[in-house]
Parts: sequence; structure tokens; C-alpha cells
Amino acid sequence: MSSSLEAIEQEILGLQGMLLAGWAEMRQLYDLYLEMLAPIARQQLITVTYQVCTQVFPEQFLHLEGAERQELQRQIVELATALETAILQLQPRRQKDLTQEAMNGEGASEANSLKEQETPSLGEQLSQVLYQSSLKINHLLQRAAILPPAPIAVILEIASKAENRPLGRIPHLLTVMLDEQKTQGEGEEERNTGESQQEWPGQQPMAAIYLQLEELEFQHPPLANQRSQIRQLEARLASLQKQLHKKQRQYLVLKASRAWWQTWKANEAPETTTSIPEAIDGEH
Repeated sequence: MSSSLEAIEQEILGLQGMLLAGWAEMRQLYDLYLEMLAPIARQQLITVTYQVCTQVFPEQFLHLEGAERQELQRQIVELATALETAILQLQPRRQKDLTQEAMNGEGASEANSLKEQETPSLGEQLSQVLYQSSLKINHLLQRAAILPPAPIAVILEIASKAENRPLGRIPHLLTVMLDEQKTQGEGEEERNTGESQQEWPGQQPMAAIYLQLEELEFQHPPLANQRSQIRQLEARLASLQKQLHKKQRQYLVLKASRAWWQTWKANEAPETTTSIPEAIDGEH
């Protein structure tokens, strides 16, 4: 049994080593993926905003004075640059720097907390960054009276939950027809915060910018290829993690069995006739 425990310990160490190497590779893949994605997302946000202003609502854009157009474009670039920065800040190597700062400043407990969030939640964090940037650019266009008043947050929330949403004619642009009365009721809160009061009679076209990873990757094959490598590695790491858990369980079962027999033999009286079958190596 002792030799079996030693063999399992070696297997556990081997699996742990492979997992550590795999997570290091995962961080490198994510670093490169986000480095590729950040400028793409920045440019796409500017591009789709240009298309909204010139192809979807050109009349509304032309109503702006020259200084207003210039200010709008300045704010668009500002939001796009902020999006690029936010994506780059998700890179694992930057998170590692934050972890080191926490260890040097506020202690290891906070550092460990940061490290736990390093890679597993990157996908969720990235989706949230794209969602928030989409929300901000839509609100900016509403304030400029380019987009009609409508509950942007509701529209994006519905779109975010839709599965297999078809790619539109203009990437990253949702287009729907909204009933005026329903829009006025649902969007009243947004208009009260400074959104445009412009009237849009009857059935009104509504466009909402919504950056999504699927479309970004669809438009840029190298980015999609990088993401594919990440998914493949995720599957391999999940398999290794499952094997590790199984070996750790097997190790605990064998160790408990050995502890049982050590105690049992120490307490066994000469006249004891009760016997227990010898434990079989391995997990039952």
C-alpha cells in the first residue's frame, strides 16, 4: 500500500506540473489575444459609429453644427480609446503586476484574491467591458440627437441573452422598429437624464451599437484563430483538472485505509476474532 501511495503522489505531482505549465501558457495566449483584440475593438467602435451617422441616420447628423460634429467625433475617439485601454488592462500580465503590488502593499490575502480572478473570469470581464462601451456610445449618440430616444439598456440586455443572433448588414449594429408610445413609456427615465427630446412619429427605426466578440472574431480570422487556441487549451486543462481530482481522491482513500489498519492493529486484542477484509488498493 505504501508503494501505491508513493506512485499516486508522483502522478499527482506530474498532473500539478502540467496544470501549472498549462495555466502559464493560457496567460500567454490571453495576453496575445487581448493585445490583438484591443485595437480592433477600438477601430470597430469608431467604424460602426461612422456608419450610424452617415448610413443609418445621415439627416440627424447633418442637423448638427460644425462645432457639434467636431465635439461628437472627439468624444467618440475618447470612448474608443478608453475601450482599448480597458481591454488591455484585462491582460493576465497586467493582473500579475497588480497582484505583486498588492503583495508589496496591502498583504498576501488581497494578492491571492486578485490572482484567483486572473484567468477564469476574463471572458465575463471582457463581455462586460464591451457591453459598457456599447452602452456609453449609444447614450452619446442619443444626447447628440442622432439616435432616437429609446431604452438602450433594455435593448442591449435582450440582445445579450439572445442565442445565435444573426450577423447584421452592418456589423455590431442592431436595428429594430419600435412603437412610439411604447418607446416613450419605457424610455422616459433615460430621457429625463438628458437624452434627446426629438420627436420620432409613428413606427420609428431604432439602431443600437452593440460590440460582440463573435462578430469581432468573424471579421478578423487571426483573432478567431487565437481564440480557438484558447478554447482548445481550456478543454485540455479541464481534462487535467478532472484527472487530478480523481487521483487526489484515490490518494485520500488509500491513506485513510492505511491509517485505519495502523490504528486497528495497535488496538487489536489477542482474543479478538473479528476480522475486516484487507483494503484493496485504489478507489472503490
